[in-house]
Amino acid sequence: MHTDHRELQLAAVLLAVTCVLAFAPDAYLPMLVRSGMRIGAWVLLLVSLWCLWRRWWWGLGSTTLASVIILIHTQVPALAPTTQLGHGLRVAHFNVLQPNRQRSEVIDAILATNAELVSVQEVDEAWAAALIDGLDGEFPHHHVVPRSDCYGIALFSRRPFEQVATLEVQGAPFIEAVVPAAEQRVRLLVVHATSPTSLRHHQRRNAQLRELSMLIADSHLPTVLVGDLNTVHWDEAFRALCVGSGSRPVVPASSRTWPAIGPLALIPLDHLLLSPGMGYSSLALCDIPGSDHRGLVADIFPVAP
Repeated sequence: MHTDHRELQLAAVLLAVTCVLAFAPDAYLPMLVRSGMRIGAWVLLLVSLWCLWRRWWWGLGSTTLASVIILIHTQVPALAPTTQLGHGLRVAHFNVLQPNRQRSEVIDAILATNAELVSVQEVDEAWAAALIDGLDGEFPHHHVVPRSDCYGIALFSRRPFEQVATLEVQGAPFIEAVVPAAEQRVRLLVVHATSPTSLRHHQRRNAQLRELSMLIADSHLPTVLVGDLNTVHWDEAFRALCVGSGSRPVVPASSRTWPAIGPLALIPLDHLLLSPGMGYSSLALCDIPGSDHRGLVADIFPVAP
């Protein structure tokens, strides 16, 4: 049986590129390319159908194997939901996109979640004023750190804070708060990690995630981490955060949040992690008018040790 040399070249290139992406060290350039690996699996599926139509059996075998490698490499188990016992907390997360002018529509979307705690990111002075004015009636407690560089951040709560503070982590403001929940105390970390748009920013983001891992592991309180971590589940920095802190992701790798066009998005950048002592009963993604992110809404609660 004659084999077209182009078929063998395609098979060799596909397998080589897949193996390099899956098993390369955690360096800047491989990290950037790996963020889209799940999209690549769908592209490979289309290529495999084309190979089947052309009767390129080597090509069909290589694209199928490459797809399997990608799916295995990008599979990070998420925490399973459990039945909620008693009253917990509904937490929402909104990256509003700083240049976004649809402020009243975003505020309506936040109110529609019926959340008790709301994490808001990319908050500048204009967003801070609009959010405080629009949410103050329903969320009398807030901690807002506006900035003009897309890393301003805010936390709005229907419940009083027992503690709340701004943490400066590698040049970015994160919020740490403690709130009562089901006769217990829950610690919340609201985070917007640095976008890895350069080698220096990649290193800063990884340093932030390492520091977050220590902050969670060193606390005796059950901890919720919510925010735009600017990383995907299969990034080594994200895996190290989960392992080092003992936290588990609630948002599965299949729940893509950026860049968003309506209900569609490409990669999962927004995350909710729960440390031991926390569980959740539901998770949903929601639209954020005018933003390039999708929002998160989850019902979480402390569990008995």
